[in-house]
Amino acid sequence: LLAGAVLTETVFALPGLGRLLVIAVFARDYAVIRGSALLIAASFALINLGVDLLYAALDPRIRYA
Repeated sequence: LLAGAVLTETVFALPGLGRLLVIAVFARDYAVIRGSALLIAASFALINLGVDLLYAALDPRIRYA
């Protein structure tokens, strides 16, 4: 998913996290790379948690053991 964002932001010259990450990699800006990786991983984990909780709320047959 992030690769698509990087490609889209680069082709259409849009500002965004993907383009920021590419610029940081080429500039060897390790703080920005770490921060971007942390933000991407945290958002991925939170979105997955939200989807799991919503799925359990919408389908009563689902039960967590």
